[in-house]
Amino acid sequence: MNTALAQVDNNIIESGQVMNEQQILDKFADILEIDIANGDAREDTLRAYASNMKMFVQWYKNQGFNINEIREWHIKKYRQFMINEGLAHATQSLKLTTLRRFFKGLKDRDIIERNPAANVKPPRDREAKTDIKYLSPGEVELLSRELKQVNGVKGARDRAMIALMLREGLRAVEVVRANVVDIDERDNKILIHGKGKDAYIYPSQDTLDKINEYLELRKEPDTDEQGLPLFVNLDRRTGGRRLTRPGLRSVVNKYFKMADIKVKGLSCHALRHTCGKALYEKTKDVRVVQEVLRHSDPSTAAKYAHITERKEARYTEDIEITF
Repeated sequence: MNTALAQVDNNIIESGQVMNEQQILDKFADILEIDIANGDAREDTLRAYASNMKMFVQWYKNQGFNINEIREWHIKKYRQFMINEGLAHATQSLKLTTLRRFFKGLKDRDIIERNPAANVKPPRDREAKTDIKYLSPGEVELLSRELKQVNGVKGARDRAMIALMLREGLRAVEVVRANVVDIDERDNKILIHGKGKDAYIYPSQDTLDKINEYLELRKEPDTDEQGLPLFVNLDRRTGGRRLTRPGLRSVVNKYFKMADIKVKGLSCHALRHTCGKALYEKTKDVRVVQEVLRHSDPSTAAKYAHITERKEARYTEDIEITF
Protein backbone atom coordinates (compact mmCIF):
# COMPACT_ATOMS: atom_id res chain seq x y z
CA MET A 1 0.00 0.00 0.00
CA ASN A 2 1.19 3.52 -0.76
CA THR A 3 2.75 4.70 2.51
CA ALA A 4 2.03 8.38 1.99
CA LEU A 5 -1.62 7.74 1.26
CA ALA A 6 -1.91 5.32 4.14
CA GLN A 7 -0.96 8.15 6.52
CA VAL A 8 -3.90 10.29 5.37
CA ASP A 9 -7.07 9.73 7.38
CA ASN A 10 -10.01 8.25 5.51
CA ASN A 11 -8.21 7.53 2.25
CA ILE A 12 -10.37 5.57 -0.18
CA ILE A 13 -7.99 2.82 -1.26
CA GLU A 14 -8.61 -0.60 -2.67
CA SER A 15 -5.95 -3.24 -3.38
CA GLY A 16 -3.22 -0.67 -2.81
CA GLN A 17 -4.57 1.63 -5.54
CA VAL A 18 -6.33 4.96 -5.22
CA MET A 19 -9.85 4.65 -6.63
CA ASN A 20 -10.79 7.03 -9.42
CA GLU A 21 -14.17 8.70 -9.81
CA GLN A 22 -15.75 5.93 -11.89
CA GLN A 23 -14.55 3.29 -9.45
CA ILE A 24 -16.10 5.31 -6.64
CA LEU A 25 -19.46 5.42 -8.41
CA ASP A 26 -19.24 1.73 -9.30
CA LYS A 27 -18.50 0.89 -5.67
CA PHE A 28 -21.43 3.04 -4.58
CA ALA A 29 -23.71 1.13 -6.96
CA ASP A 30 -22.61 -2.10 -5.29
CA ILE A 31 -23.25 -0.65 -1.83
CA LEU A 32 -26.70 0.51 -2.91
CA GLU A 33 -27.71 -2.88 -4.25
CA ILE A 34 -26.49 -4.87 -1.25
CA ASP A 35 -26.77 -2.57 1.77
CA ILE A 36 -29.79 -0.31 1.27
CA ALA A 37 -33.11 -1.65 2.64
CA ASN A 38 -31.41 -4.96 3.49
CA GLY A 39 -30.71 -5.55 -0.19
CA ASP A 40 -34.33 -5.06 -1.28
CA ALA A 41 -34.56 -1.34 -2.05
CA ARG A 42 -37.04 -0.23 -4.69
CA GLU A 43 -35.78 1.13 -7.98
CA ASP A 44 -36.83 4.72 -7.32
CA THR A 45 -35.12 4.64 -3.91
CA LEU A 46 -31.88 3.51 -5.55
CA ARG A 47 -32.17 6.29 -8.12
CA ALA A 48 -32.65 8.87 -5.36
CA TYR A 49 -29.53 7.68 -3.52
CA ALA A 50 -27.54 7.63 -6.77
CA SER A 51 -28.66 11.18 -7.58
CA ASN A 52 -27.56 12.35 -4.13
CA MET A 53 -24.13 10.77 -4.61
CA LYS A 54 -23.66 12.33 -8.04
CA MET A 55 -24.41 15.75 -6.56
CA PHE A 56 -21.67 15.23 -3.97
CA VAL A 57 -19.21 14.03 -6.62
CA GLN A 58 -19.90 17.12 -8.74
CA TRP A 59 -19.48 19.38 -5.71
CA TYR A 60 -16.10 18.04 -4.62
CA LYS A 61 -14.84 18.19 -8.23
CA ASN A 62 -15.87 21.84 -8.46
CA GLN A 63 -14.08 22.49 -5.17
CA GLY A 64 -10.91 20.85 -6.42
CA PHE A 65 -10.95 18.28 -3.62
CA ASN A 66 -9.55 14.77 -3.97
CA ILE A 67 -12.15 12.09 -3.27
CA ASN A 68 -9.37 9.88 -1.96
CA GLU A 69 -8.66 12.27 0.91
CA ILE A 70 -12.16 13.08 2.15
CA ARG A 71 -12.23 13.92 5.85
CA GLU A 72 -14.93 15.02 8.24
CA TRP A 73 -14.32 18.72 7.58
CA HIS A 74 -14.98 18.14 3.86
CA ILE A 75 -18.39 16.71 4.71
CA LYS A 76 -19.09 19.69 6.98
CA LYS A 77 -18.12 22.04 4.16
CA TYR A 78 -20.56 20.21 1.89
CA ARG A 79 -23.24 20.63 4.56
CA GLN A 80 -22.56 24.37 4.59
CA PHE A 81 -22.85 24.42 0.82
CA MET A 82 -26.32 22.84 1.03
CA ILE A 83 -27.38 25.36 3.70
CA ASN A 84 -26.20 28.25 1.51
CA GLU A 85 -28.09 26.79 -1.44
CA GLY A 86 -31.27 26.92 0.62
CA LEU A 87 -32.00 23.19 0.43
CA ALA A 88 -34.84 22.04 2.66
CA HIS A 89 -33.89 20.46 5.99
CA ALA A 90 -35.30 17.08 4.90
CA THR A 91 -33.26 17.24 1.68
CA GLN A 92 -30.06 18.02 3.57
CA SER A 93 -30.75 15.13 5.94
CA LEU A 94 -31.27 12.67 3.09
CA LYS A 95 -28.10 13.75 1.27
CA LEU A 96 -26.01 13.44 4.42
CA THR A 97 -27.58 10.04 5.10
CA THR A 98 -26.50 8.99 1.61
CA LEU A 99 -22.89 9.91 2.39
CA ARG A 100 -22.97 8.12 5.74
CA ARG A 101 -24.27 4.97 4.08
CA PHE A 102 -21.68 5.21 1.31
CA PHE A 103 -18.67 5.65 3.56
CA LYS A 104 -20.00 3.04 6.01
CA GLY A 105 -20.18 0.62 3.09
CA LEU A 106 -16.54 1.35 2.27
CA LYS A 107 -15.55 0.88 5.91
CA ASP A 108 -17.47 -2.41 6.14
CA ARG A 109 -15.50 -3.59 3.10
CA ASP A 110 -12.19 -2.62 4.76
CA ILE A 111 -11.54 0.01 2.08
CA ILE A 112 -11.29 2.84 4.63
CA GLU A 113 -10.55 2.86 8.34
CA ARG A 114 -13.08 5.48 9.48
CA ASN A 115 -16.33 6.91 8.17
CA PRO A 116 -15.78 10.68 7.68
CA ALA A 117 -19.54 11.36 7.52
CA ALA A 118 -20.46 9.34 10.61
CA ASN A 119 -20.66 12.30 13.00
CA VAL A 120 -21.85 15.01 10.61
CA LYS A 121 -25.48 15.74 11.38
CA PRO A 122 -27.88 18.03 9.52
CA PRO A 123 -28.36 21.52 10.99
CA ARG A 124 -31.10 22.08 13.52
CA ASP A 125 -34.52 22.18 11.95
CA ARG A 126 -35.97 25.51 13.03
CA GLU A 127 -39.39 24.93 11.50
CA ALA A 128 -42.20 24.66 14.04
CA LYS A 129 -42.83 20.97 14.49
CA THR A 130 -46.55 21.34 15.16
CA ASP A 131 -47.05 23.60 12.16
CA ILE A 132 -48.33 20.86 9.90
CA LYS A 133 -49.15 22.27 6.50
CA TYR A 134 -52.68 21.37 5.38
CA LEU A 135 -55.40 22.91 3.25
CA SER A 136 -58.42 24.64 4.74
CA PRO A 137 -61.88 23.74 3.36
CA GLY A 138 -61.81 26.97 1.38
CA GLU A 139 -58.43 26.13 -0.14
CA VAL A 140 -59.64 22.65 -1.04
CA GLU A 141 -62.56 24.26 -2.86
CA LEU A 142 -60.23 26.61 -4.78
CA LEU A 143 -58.02 23.66 -5.72
CA SER A 144 -61.06 21.65 -6.87
CA ARG A 145 -62.21 24.49 -9.11
CA GLU A 146 -58.87 24.58 -10.91
CA LEU A 147 -58.81 20.81 -11.33
CA LYS A 148 -62.27 20.79 -12.88
CA GLN A 149 -61.23 23.29 -15.54
CA VAL A 150 -58.52 21.05 -17.05
CA ASN A 151 -59.90 18.80 -19.78
CA GLY A 152 -58.70 15.63 -21.50
CA VAL A 153 -56.34 12.98 -20.27
CA LYS A 154 -54.22 15.48 -18.33
CA GLY A 155 -57.16 16.71 -16.29
CA ALA A 156 -58.36 13.16 -15.66
CA ARG A 157 -54.86 12.04 -14.59
CA ASP A 158 -54.33 14.99 -12.27
CA ARG A 159 -57.75 14.63 -10.61
CA ALA A 160 -57.08 10.91 -9.99
CA MET A 161 -53.62 11.55 -8.52
CA ILE A 162 -54.75 14.37 -6.26
CA ALA A 163 -57.81 12.36 -5.14
CA LEU A 164 -55.49 9.56 -4.00
CA MET A 165 -53.44 12.01 -1.93
CA LEU A 166 -56.15 14.36 -0.70
CA ARG A 167 -59.03 11.93 -0.07
CA GLU A 168 -57.16 8.64 0.51
CA GLY A 169 -54.01 10.04 2.15
CA LEU A 170 -51.38 8.49 -0.13
CA ARG A 171 -47.80 9.70 -0.14
CA ALA A 172 -46.26 11.02 -3.35
CA VAL A 173 -43.97 7.99 -3.56
CA GLU A 174 -46.97 5.65 -3.30
CA VAL A 175 -48.73 7.42 -6.15
CA VAL A 176 -45.79 7.19 -8.55
CA ARG A 177 -45.10 3.54 -7.65
CA ALA A 178 -48.67 2.46 -8.43
CA ASN A 179 -49.19 -0.02 -11.27
CA VAL A 180 -52.34 -0.87 -13.20
CA VAL A 181 -52.21 -4.45 -11.92
CA ASP A 182 -52.42 -3.11 -8.34
CA ILE A 183 -56.10 -2.24 -8.86
CA ASP A 184 -58.35 -5.09 -7.70
CA GLU A 185 -61.71 -4.39 -9.36
CA ARG A 186 -63.40 -7.37 -7.69
CA ASP A 187 -63.01 -5.95 -4.17
CA ASN A 188 -62.47 -2.30 -5.21
CA LYS A 189 -59.13 -2.12 -3.45
CA ILE A 190 -55.66 -0.96 -4.50
CA LEU A 191 -52.29 -2.42 -3.52
CA ILE A 192 -50.02 0.35 -2.29
CA HIS A 193 -46.23 0.14 -2.42
CA GLY A 194 -45.28 2.28 0.55
CA LYS A 195 -42.17 3.28 2.46
CA GLY A 196 -42.07 -0.07 4.22
CA LYS A 197 -44.25 -3.06 3.46
CA ASP A 198 -47.01 -3.08 0.86
CA ALA A 199 -50.63 -2.71 1.96
CA TYR A 200 -54.14 -2.53 0.51
CA ILE A 201 -56.33 0.55 0.67
CA TYR A 202 -60.09 0.62 0.13
CA PRO A 203 -60.71 3.98 -1.59
CA SER A 204 -63.98 5.82 -1.96
CA GLN A 205 -66.10 5.25 -5.04
CA ASP A 206 -65.39 8.83 -6.14
CA THR A 207 -61.65 8.13 -6.21
CA LEU A 208 -62.16 4.87 -8.11
CA ASP A 209 -64.35 6.69 -10.64
CA LYS A 210 -61.63 9.28 -11.23
CA ILE A 211 -59.02 6.55 -11.78
CA ASN A 212 -61.27 4.71 -14.24
CA GLU A 213 -61.99 7.94 -16.13
CA TYR A 214 -58.27 8.49 -16.53
CA LEU A 215 -57.58 4.91 -17.63
CA GLU A 216 -60.28 5.13 -20.30
CA LEU A 217 -58.73 8.25 -21.83
CA ARG A 218 -55.03 7.49 -21.75
CA LYS A 219 -52.91 5.61 -24.25
CA GLU A 220 -51.13 2.39 -23.27
CA PRO A 221 -47.89 3.44 -21.51
CA ASP A 222 -44.47 1.83 -21.58
CA THR A 223 -43.78 -0.98 -19.13
CA ASP A 224 -40.75 -0.38 -16.91
CA GLU A 225 -38.83 -2.42 -14.34
CA GLN A 226 -41.63 -1.85 -11.80
CA GLY A 227 -44.46 -2.93 -14.10
CA LEU A 228 -47.14 -1.12 -16.11
CA PRO A 229 -47.35 2.32 -14.45
CA LEU A 230 -50.68 3.75 -13.43
CA PHE A 231 -49.60 7.38 -13.78
CA VAL A 232 -47.35 8.52 -16.60
CA ASN A 233 -45.68 11.66 -17.86
CA LEU A 234 -47.70 13.33 -20.61
CA ASP A 235 -44.83 15.46 -21.92
CA ARG A 236 -44.23 15.11 -25.66
CA ARG A 237 -40.61 14.15 -25.13
CA THR A 238 -41.01 11.71 -22.22
CA GLY A 239 -44.69 10.82 -22.58
CA GLY A 240 -45.59 7.25 -21.71
CA ARG A 241 -42.97 6.85 -19.01
CA ARG A 242 -43.77 6.52 -15.32
CA LEU A 243 -44.28 9.86 -13.62
CA THR A 244 -41.47 10.61 -11.16
CA ARG A 245 -41.73 12.12 -7.70
CA PRO A 246 -40.32 15.48 -8.88
CA GLY A 247 -42.79 15.34 -11.76
CA LEU A 248 -45.72 14.76 -9.40
CA ARG A 249 -44.58 17.58 -7.10
CA SER A 250 -44.36 19.89 -10.11
CA VAL A 251 -47.93 19.02 -11.13
CA VAL A 252 -49.32 19.67 -7.65
CA ASN A 253 -47.35 22.90 -7.18
CA LYS A 254 -48.72 24.16 -10.48
CA TYR A 255 -52.30 23.68 -9.25
CA PHE A 256 -51.46 25.32 -5.92
CA LYS A 257 -50.26 28.37 -7.83
CA MET A 258 -53.27 28.34 -10.16
CA ALA A 259 -55.56 28.26 -7.11
CA ASP A 260 -53.49 31.06 -5.52
CA ILE A 261 -52.92 29.03 -2.34
CA LYS A 262 -49.19 28.37 -2.75
CA VAL A 263 -47.16 29.55 0.26
CA LYS A 264 -43.71 28.70 1.58
CA GLY A 265 -43.57 25.16 2.90
CA LEU A 266 -46.77 24.01 1.20
CA SER A 267 -45.96 20.89 -0.80
CA CYS A 268 -47.93 17.95 -2.16
CA HIS A 269 -47.49 16.24 1.24
CA ALA A 270 -49.98 18.82 2.55
CA LEU A 271 -52.66 16.84 0.71
CA ARG A 272 -51.95 13.80 2.91
CA HIS A 273 -51.95 16.03 6.00
CA THR A 274 -55.31 17.47 4.94
CA CYS A 275 -56.71 13.94 4.75
CA GLY A 276 -55.34 13.07 8.20
CA LYS A 277 -56.71 16.21 9.82
CA ALA A 278 -60.14 15.75 8.20
CA LEU A 279 -60.26 12.11 9.33
CA TYR A 280 -59.60 13.03 12.95
CA GLU A 281 -62.06 15.91 12.94
CA LYS A 282 -64.75 13.56 11.59
CA THR A 283 -64.03 10.52 13.79
CA LYS A 284 -62.10 11.85 16.82
CA ASP A 285 -60.36 8.47 16.66
CA VAL A 286 -56.56 8.33 16.29
CA ARG A 287 -56.78 4.63 15.44
CA VAL A 288 -58.82 5.42 12.33
CA VAL A 289 -56.23 7.96 11.22
CA GLN A 290 -53.45 5.45 11.83
CA GLU A 291 -55.24 2.75 9.83
CA VAL A 292 -56.13 4.91 6.85
CA LEU A 293 -52.75 6.63 6.61
CA ARG A 294 -50.93 3.40 7.46
CA HIS A 295 -48.74 4.84 10.22
CA SER A 296 -46.68 2.22 12.01
CA ASP A 297 -46.41 4.43 15.11
CA PRO A 298 -49.65 5.69 16.75
CA SER A 299 -47.85 8.85 17.89
CA THR A 300 -47.46 9.89 14.27
CA ALA A 301 -51.20 9.74 13.74
CA ALA A 302 -51.78 11.51 17.06
CA LYS A 303 -50.27 14.74 15.73
CA TYR A 304 -53.53 15.42 13.88
CA ALA A 305 -55.41 15.16 17.17
CA HIS A 306 -52.87 17.50 18.73
CA ILE A 307 -53.31 20.33 16.24
CA THR A 308 -57.09 19.93 16.17
CA GLU A 309 -57.57 19.88 19.93
CA ARG A 310 -55.18 22.77 20.58
CA LYS A 311 -56.94 24.81 17.93
CA GLU A 312 -60.35 24.10 19.42
CA ALA A 313 -59.35 24.41 23.07
CA ARG A 314 -57.53 27.80 22.99
CA TYR A 315 -56.68 27.43 26.68
CA THR A 316 -55.84 31.09 27.22
CA GLU A 317 -59.28 32.25 26.02
CA ASP A 318 -60.79 32.25 29.52
CA ILE A 319 -57.95 34.06 31.29
CA GLU A 320 -59.48 37.24 32.70
CA ILE A 321 -57.05 39.91 31.59
CA THR A 322 -58.20 43.13 29.99
CA PHE A 323 -56.29 46.06 28.55
